[in-house]
Amino acid sequence: MRKITLLIIALLLAGVASAQVDRDEFNKRQQQMREQFEKNKNASQRRYDESRRKAEEEFAAFRKRANEEYAAAMQRAWTRMEVQPAEVKKEEPAPPMPPAPAPDKIPTTMQLPAAEVVPPLAKPKPLPAPPIPEPDEGTPTLQFAVYGAPCSVHTSNEELRFTLSSVDEKGVAEAWRKLSQEKYDGLLHDCLARRDEYHLDDWGYMRLLQNASEKLLGKGTNEAVLLQMYLLTQSGYRVRLAYADGHLMLLMPFNRTVFGYKSLYVDGIKHYLLTRTNVKSVYVSEVGFPHEQVASVQLSTLPLLESNPQPKRTFAAEHFGTLSASIGVNKSLIDYMSDYPPNDAWDGYVHVGLSNQVKDALYPVLSSQLEGKSNKKAVTMLLDFMHTAFEYATDGEQFGYERPFFGDESFYYPQNDCEDRAILFSILVRDLLHLDVVLVHWTGHLATAVAFPEEVEGDYFVLDGRRYTVCDPTYEGAGVGMTMPDFQNKNAKLIKL
Repeated sequence: MRKITLLIIALLLAGVASAQVDRDEFNKRQQQMREQFEKNKNASQRRYDESRRKAEEEFAAFRKRANEEYAAAMQRAWTRMEVQPAEVKKEEPAPPMPPAPAPDKIPTTMQLPAAEVVPPLAKPKPLPAPPIPEPDEGTPTLQFAVYGAPCSVHTSNEELRFTLSSVDEKGVAEAWRKLSQEKYDGLLHDCLARRDEYHLDDWGYMRLLQNASEKLLGKGTNEAVLLQMYLLTQSGYRVRLAYADGHLMLLMPFNRTVFGYKSLYVDGIKHYLLTRTNVKSVYVSEVGFPHEQVASVQLSTLPLLESNPQPKRTFAAEHFGTLSASIGVNKSLIDYMSDYPPNDAWDGYVHVGLSNQVKDALYPVLSSQLEGKSNKKAVTMLLDFMHTAFEYATDGEQFGYERPFFGDESFYYPQNDCEDRAILFSILVRDLLHLDVVLVHWTGHLATAVAFPEEVEGDYFVLDGRRYTVCDPTYEGAGVGMTMPDFQNKNAKLIKL
């Protein structure tokens, strides 16, 4: 018995020893794997760092050469050019509002004529950030704001300040050579970083650079204008410099027609004068920077700005008592939208959609009431919401000039008009019901048409083999398929979204 017991103990001890060997081997291999992983990671980081360093060096050499050639070209005589008056988006005569149709009126069902189909805008591609070295952490910071959002960029205030010797070709070229020094790279790097952080589009980035330049060199100074231009060119944008009456001014082209800004043509491309001025002619430096690109006024997303909530307002549909929501907007975002240049792309206003703040307040209410309804019933409810929750007024009556609203603005201003309602209604139908929509433009009026998956009664257009039924968010009391009588026999332009 004792021998058996000793044998069992021996076997157990052998097993423990073997297990210990296995654990030691496992721990050893695990440590080897960790060490190998660290080596691979460090090697990858070294390769990345080396690649980035090489890219920065190559780009720095390119910029140095390009800026020297640019400064030399700026010394040549500038061209005198006539300034064209600002285009004003014409306010088309508002259609006479017909009386609301009877609640039980059955719409006519007829195919309406379409004269033109406008393809959707291509989604804008942000300019890639050039490889600019990061500034040293010890560098002082410059504090400023863009549409209420606090910004901080690394820059030595005193070191970067400069004064133009003169506002002419020679003085500007001399200053450009100063700006081309490496000490301005930290400012450029951080401005590009803020562009990405706040999701700024090209217009918003232009304003960020303007605010940073004016904070550093003084509001409205020639030095601030030149610094802003330098930062724009180094960021990849096409921009030209002009002067008149002792003042420097920036000229920028955009991918769509912009209203409210004077313009002139440089190399056959329309450039907008970003300064509000009464000058009738300017002297322009026509020299361009390598690989420059035209800025876009089409938004892909709304910017992330400082929250400045406004008092909530209640928006309720008269005929669906539960279709009611209390909504407050972000005033910082409204200020941004108000500053955004009016342009000729209604579809762009639809694509950017609503802010999360408005969606969070509005969409749960609407979704709960639309759930389980047929597509036609749901669209009818949304039409009633548009007809009765908002007060109508033309832009001329409310502002004195024509300007389309982004979706959020309809929840801020006291009234809206047909194009504002068409934009907002299109957003709601696309987001909540996932139905395709087109904007319908008759001279003097903007409405919408919805592609129902099932056939419904009412006036319609045929587009790409599909039936789009008229839904007019301005024709109060009208249901799905009802067209304002004045437009039934007129050609319309269909704008794809």
